[in-house]
Amino acid sequence: MEETDHSMQMIEFPFSDIVSETAASFQALAQTQGKTFRCSVQPMLSLKGNEKAIAQLVSILLDNALKYSPDHGIVSLTLEKKNRTLQLSVYNTTEGTISKDELSKLFERFFRRDSSHNSQTGGYGIGLSVAKAIVTAHNGRIQAKTEDGHSLMVTVKFML
Repeated sequence: MEETDHSMQMIEFPFSDIVSETAASFQALAQTQGKTFRCSVQPMLSLKGNEKAIAQLVSILLDNALKYSPDHGIVSLTLEKKNRTLQLSVYNTTEGTISKDELSKLFERFFRRDSSHNSQTGGYGIGLSVAKAIVTAHNGRIQAKTEDGHSLMVTVKFML
């Protein structure tokens, strides 16, 4: 995203539909992995942006949530309008604990939480940095937090 032409085509599109369709493609995967997948999408929300990039953002967030949640873990996605903001949140339980120091590094290129899981989970440690670039290109904000050290909530906010 950072190295490419910044002239992404930005059009109004049905954000709720894109999020719902992308989330549906992860439902079966969650089920085969024995994970609980919850999805709550407020209908009829639209966003001005690049539809393909936003679908990629949702895929990255859900892929990470499923990849890093334990067996019988919980993954949830929520899309809702809050005041003048569209808020997309992806939550997952995690294996092990997440430190506050790790939270600040999650969106850095090539950062991997636990090197012992690298060969198991695959990937290159760039997914969340790509997600951040997509959000930034849409003038949004992305953040990660943990309430208990055993779960992760990634929240994306787009201004209306």
